[in-house]
Amino acid sequence: MTRKPLAIGNWKMAMTVAESQAFLREFERRAGAWLDAVDAVICPPYTAIWAVAQTRSDLRIRLGAQNVAACTDPARTGQVSAALLIDAGCEWVELGHWEVRRYLGDDDETVRYKVRIALDAGLKPILFVGEAQDSTMPLKEVLEAQLGRVLNGCRTEEVASMAFVYEPEIAIGGAMPVTQEHVAAGCAILRGWLRAHYSSAVAECVRIVYGGSVAPGFVPQLLACPDVDGLAATRRSRDAAIFAELVRLIAERDTANW
Repeated sequence: MTRKPLAIGNWKMAMTVAESQAFLREFERRAGAWLDAVDAVICPPYTAIWAVAQTRSDLRIRLGAQNVAACTDPARTGQVSAALLIDAGCEWVELGHWEVRRYLGDDDETVRYKVRIALDAGLKPILFVGEAQDSTMPLKEVLEAQLGRVLNGCRTEEVASMAFVYEPEIAIGGAMPVTQEHVAAGCAILRGWLRAHYSSAVAECVRIVYGGSVAPGFVPQLLACPDVDGLAATRRSRDAAIFAELVRLIAERDTANW
């Protein structure tokens, strides 16, 4: 089955409104020819989501958020609900990123609850899965246990609507991604678990991308992994020229590899 490739840009706590608007204008100009072939999802900081939604003239550029509140009660100071994200223009939401786990205290149960909130609201989760940098357990055991906890209670059609990012914590903010063999193994474990616990149809339609120190120079080796359906970038996704180049490289990947 052919899966449409996916490029995700997570801007983290960067990009002012003005910078976001300038990025969109340049990115549309540079990447427009490739956006029919690749689903590009940009996840700005909360403060720039509305501006990005209003600035984009090319609706092929999808909009996501970097997190969502683990509640629906509006009486929560300092949090942003799924309903507010949808109102601002979001279609996707990132959940389970290692930085949210480490710095904001999310565990697998919290991520599971956020997945449920996102799905019920109509947001599509981008679920981050990966081993901790200090993990000593076998990779397969770690990833399968994490998936089992976070997706507990999700229905087949719900999982089919999601996207997954395999991102080992050790790769975040580094000079280069983990090895090609490491990426291939992690993504294959994710797809194999989905096949075993949901169905072959779900496993074949779900997009699994790699994240962690992604740059254009590493794209060929990363996209050579058969279970990698695209890439998720952070620092490089804030440069319109570089992110457009990533989209182009993903779009031009040899169709025999898909």
